Amino acid sequence: MTEDVTVPQPDGTVAAGVTGTPGDALRALPAEAEQRGSRFISAQAMQARLFSVYDAASAAEDALALVQSQLTLTLNRSYYDADEVEAMASQLDALLLLDAAERIEEDAAADGDLAPVGPEE
Repeated sequence: MTEDVTVPQPDGTVAAGVTGTPGDALRALPAEAEQRGSRFISAQAMQARLFSVYDAASAAEDALALVQSQLTLTLNRSYYDADEVEAMASQLDALLLLDAAERIEEDAAADGDLAPVGPEE
């Protein structure tokens, strides 16, 4: 599931049309923090990045719930470390991929392209 996401850059500019998954947009945060000489990602940077992937996450109910809960958590946090960001990015991508696979399967079943899965009668 690759799409264009708008990614805020460390200098405050926005790189539009960056190709990758919403998780990739989150995964870029540790490298950006490192470029600034820090190993931690500020809650403010995390919040901005979560907002940048919000629309993509809205494609799947569980992914949207993850982003919304993480946005709420940023209000009570000062920073994130790279491992937390990677885990969140992986979870977001997995939820979106699962939702996309379920939709494809439902569409194929509706079109009669798939045989039912289960024990033979």
